[in-house]
Amino acid sequence: MNGNVAITIRGLTKRYKNGVLANDAIDLDVRQGSVFGLLGPNGAGKSTLVRQLTGALAPTAGEIRVLGVDVVREPMRAKGLMGVVPQEATPFDEVSTENHLRFFARLHGLKGAVVQQRTDELLRSLSLQEHRSKLSMHLSGGLKRKLLVGVALVAHPQLLVLDEPTTGLDPGSRRDVWAILDSLKRGGATILLTTHYMEEAELLCDEVAIIGEGRILARGIVEDIRSLCRNRFKATYEENGDRRTVYGQSQQGIVTQLEAMGIVEYGVSKTSLEDVYLELTGRALEEAELA
Repeated sequence: MNGNVAITIRGLTKRYKNGVLANDAIDLDVRQGSVFGLLGPNGAGKSTLVRQLTGALAPTAGEIRVLGVDVVREPMRAKGLMGVVPQEATPFDEVSTENHLRFFARLHGLKGAVVQQRTDELLRSLSLQEHRSKLSMHLSGGLKRKLLVGVALVAHPQLLVLDEPTTGLDPGSRRDVWAILDSLKRGGATILLTTHYMEEAELLCDEVAIIGEGRILARGIVEDIRSLCRNRFKATYEENGDRRTVYGQSQQGIVTQLEAMGIVEYGVSKTSLEDVYLELTGRALEEAELA
């Protein structure tokens, strides 16, 4: 990973006409060759930030640069540097997997034999060969997301932007998409993704920012963010059919606390990004999702 910056955001603010402040003076840098995660519940401002980054939504104030290009002043040039998978995107129902990739390859200016060559490369790398002739309406949710990632990659973009890439997928399909993103990461890709899955962020991301109510609450490498939690360890146990959690600064301290409570069956682990979010906001992420 190098120190060059792929995305620079300064003072990014978005206030909608109804008065809702979705992004509040956000500053952010994403290094080239890194995977950066924007974490937070629905309504935190993640998708609004992404839509401004990709030129789909004009900011109220602030500056966004992608690989040195001003997104507001040169939106088409900036879009040409990015491969984007929006949160609500779906493939065309009656178009086959292969023809999706061929169509978007031609749309991005690929010609002749290069179109089929790139299509075959993506089908192979995304493990979609056996589904190449299927209409997208017959694909599973996980396969559809794979196809959309393929569409985003078709023109070898310098930056991949993924908004909630695994929302709504079953655990198996989610892990399939994770494997693709991990492969891209190991290949040196620059990826920005939004997610409310802490496991996803911890597995894939070099750096993360936790966003809540339109503001960045914390940002940095995953281990540094995790260290913000006052308690470094936690134990979970069941009592009267309810799952409970206790926190402590050391494993031994938690064990001593549980033994004093008469608890003999429990599991101890390090605190996670989920716990950092709880400490920063006073709410569990699951509760914030339901709000």
